[in-house]
Amino acid sequence: MSSCHYSMIRVFQCEDTLTGILTGVYDAWDSRLGHENVRLQSGDQENLELFCEYEEVEPDLVKAEKVLGTVRTRLGEEACEMIAYASAYPHAGKADAIYRMIVVGLHLPDGRMVSGMLTHPDVRLVFELRRKTWHMAHRYMGFVRFRELKNGVLFSEIEAEADVLALIAPHFADRLMMEDWAIYDRRRRKAAVHPAGKGWVILEDAKEAFSRLEESEEEPYFDRLWKIFHRALGIASRANPGLQMSFLPRKFRPFMNEFADSKTT
Repeated sequence: MSSCHYSMIRVFQCEDTLTGILTGVYDAWDSRLGHENVRLQSGDQENLELFCEYEEVEPDLVKAEKVLGTVRTRLGEEACEMIAYASAYPHAGKADAIYRMIVVGLHLPDGRMVSGMLTHPDVRLVFELRRKTWHMAHRYMGFVRFRELKNGVLFSEIEAEADVLALIAPHFADRLMMEDWAIYDRRRRKAAVHPAGKGWVILEDAKEAFSRLEESEEEPYFDRLWKIFHRALGIASRANPGLQMSFLPRKFRPFMNEFADSKTT
């Protein structure tokens, strides 16, 4: 629902996270106001609308897990994945679209069919946001570059448009199972942290923890070798900056050894 002009609408303002949005889904359904009389909104809203009343939603892991369990049971794993990926992408309408996709699915004889109902505008939006997030996460799996710190930890930085940390962490946990590593998201000031031989976790409010880092003494040497290797692979006469930019956009390059100066933030 995009307008509040004819009746009082209860707007549930959720934290811009999967937990926050699913908590909003729980509270909106539990309000029993009728689906046409509620709306979900994630993140901060600067302009309040007339004929709307706003209710802040505190993220609640128990409520979120109940909603996720219902979605998994009634709508299936594909719907779960669509919702999780879509929640990670910055879009003003994602929370409400996720809510309405769940409502549609729960009213179907077979809720698993909802994932393919792309003619429905809310399902289509969730599908499109899922696709964009997956594409971005897939790129970061190839573009993340680690640097060795003095304490032996492999450290990388990203500044992703979508919140992809939890989506790319399993990829690196599988490939760097016996390494201590961390990937820090500058934009959200949080990090995926992986102790060697153990599972990975998301560390919130991590800016202070990663504000004063020192590279190992060997890292500048290996950094130079990597840059030499990168240049050696290139063929000057066949350089095509435009094509390179299409495969490797400029926004990824500040955090890649082959393009950036040797530094640690």
